[in-house]
Amino acid sequence: MSEAVVVRRARADDADAIAALHVRSRSAYYGDALSAEDSGHDRRPMWRRLVTEQGVVVLCAVEDEVVIAFCCLRQPAEAKEVELQSLYVEPARFGTGVADTLYASFVAESRGRAAHLEVWDRNERAKAFYRRRGWLPSDQTRPGPAGAPFVTWRLVPRAHAE
Repeated sequence: MSEAVVVRRARADDADAIAALHVRSRSAYYGDALSAEDSGHDRRPMWRRLVTEQGVVVLCAVEDEVVIAFCCLRQPAEAKEVELQSLYVEPARFGTGVADTLYASFVAESRGRAAHLEVWDRNERAKAFYRRRGWLPSDQTRPGPAGAPFVTWRLVPRAHAE
């Protein structure tokens, strides 16, 4: 029987598992849009750095001691806005609610601050996920794979939106 999903801060020894999950999840939503160079990029050094970097919080959803999802947020102490840099789920776990559990931890960690993130414009699953949680796309974009841009989305806490 499986243990409950637990969300905790990533540790240095989680970095390689996070990197491998990052690659699997990206492959699932980008599909053939990724270049061979991009899909073959070793993400372990990046995650080894990020899990210990000042001002960065990496949260893992763990089940039976296996990382099944993670998110990364950049929240410099002086910043009024949090950047949700990534939220990735094991592809076999899409639609199971693990992203909801992880997102609730992101909300708690961000402490009511406004937030922004980028979503690849062809990632309909991600756009629907964030839209349901009150995020709105902006007109800010940058080039992305296969000619589809990354779009910056923003979340303004209700207390600040009124």
